[in-house]
Amino acid sequence: MNAQEYYRQVIDRLKNCYQFSHYVIVAGLELVAQGYDPAFPAAAEPVNQLETLTLQKGFQVHIPIIGERSQSVLMPIDFEIFLAEENHKLYADPVAQNKLFDQTIPVIHFLENFFRTRGMPYLLDYTPSGAHILFQNLLGYRATAELQKIGCLENDLIKACNYIDPNDIRRWYGISPDAARVFGGLGKIAEYIALLTMGAFKENTSNGLLPVTISDVHDRCLNFDNSWSEGSPFMRSIRSPFSLHKKNQEKYGKYHQPPLVDVIGTYFDGHTAIEEPNINVILECMWDLEKAANNAQRFSGFIPCSNETLIDFIGEYKSSDLYGFHQDFDNQEDIPKGLALDYAKKEGNIPEWTRSILYDPNPSALQPQKMIGLVYDFLIHANWKPKHIANVLRDLYQNPAFNWTQDFIKYPAEAKANFWARTYSATALWQTGRLCV
Repeated sequence: MNAQEYYRQVIDRLKNCYQFSHYVIVAGLELVAQGYDPAFPAAAEPVNQLETLTLQKGFQVHIPIIGERSQSVLMPIDFEIFLAEENHKLYADPVAQNKLFDQTIPVIHFLENFFRTRGMPYLLDYTPSGAHILFQNLLGYRATAELQKIGCLENDLIKACNYIDPNDIRRWYGISPDAARVFGGLGKIAEYIALLTMGAFKENTSNGLLPVTISDVHDRCLNFDNSWSEGSPFMRSIRSPFSLHKKNQEKYGKYHQPPLVDVIGTYFDGHTAIEEPNINVILECMWDLEKAANNAQRFSGFIPCSNETLIDFIGEYKSSDLYGFHQDFDNQEDIPKGLALDYAKKEGNIPEWTRSILYDPNPSALQPQKMIGLVYDFLIHANWKPKHIANVLRDLYQNPAFNWTQDFIKYPAEAKANFWARTYSATALWQTGRLCV
């Protein structure tokens, strides 16, 4: 079975994944010839073109996080194994992948149990390197309103969300402030879930297993890629259930293999689960489009919506130290633009390697392994406030002299800096026993 034949078998279910979307993100190296960024060639197309983009062109497809006219916000928990220079082994062949994938299974089971015991709906979609846990949040419902209350918006993010561009389908309507705050609230509970999981698996390293982290801060880790919650919600998407997954071909050159595919493992509506519990069956489907198409028939493709159990979960989060930390962070005064970097350069309680980032930040100030160290040194060794560490990153990002290639208009610098400083400050406090979840 080829890619087009596979998509023909699942297209009705794939369409259901886009229930609240007016466009689809397509990805693939085929787009480079059309002038798209070779680092991540992607284009936004009307959702009514989904059949053409898949049945005829065989693209990988992603779901926008924000629904049409800000009617919904998708939670995309993204968990994966990271092996630095050995990541290619996940895409070498089924046997090599299976050996490595085993380490993700206890964490995925922990996350499933986390949602099920609370009656929280979710869809579990396996990827060749981990899994996505998805649920929609509809504006106008009580649970979503609670998410909205815990979100916080930076001024540059508000401006970016308000911007309307009739020539960019992602920005036809702008993003409503309510939806943007829901997006921010989801980011905070994603951080809470990640820290709870890190606590549950804190003995991994001493037991010879990979540590659980937020982002790839170690060369070998099991990480929550929470970068989706950093910056502009209108630029965020996640690979759709049923999508092809061509990393084996496009990144690792294995064009003798068919494309891989993401495979749904569970649909849980809050009461009843439809699932494939055998991970060996899931992994076989990833490498066999015909088996994947057959497995897909068990699932409708609709992504479940959060219900009022989310309100109770937000209450759990609010009873944790993390909520207090987030509140304190959001309410801390900013250092005026330009001054934070000057103050940082005069700080005497940081090591030279951290100081060097202040003078030569590109790309170190965008790399998780470097950022977590910088944040730790300023927070723990120099006793800086987390928001003021964010202001240092902001000053670096907003300085064009550093020749950034990142677009800090579409991905606002202030919001980006706040996300990383907040996330890694919380991690540092948790690691040193100063924050409990």
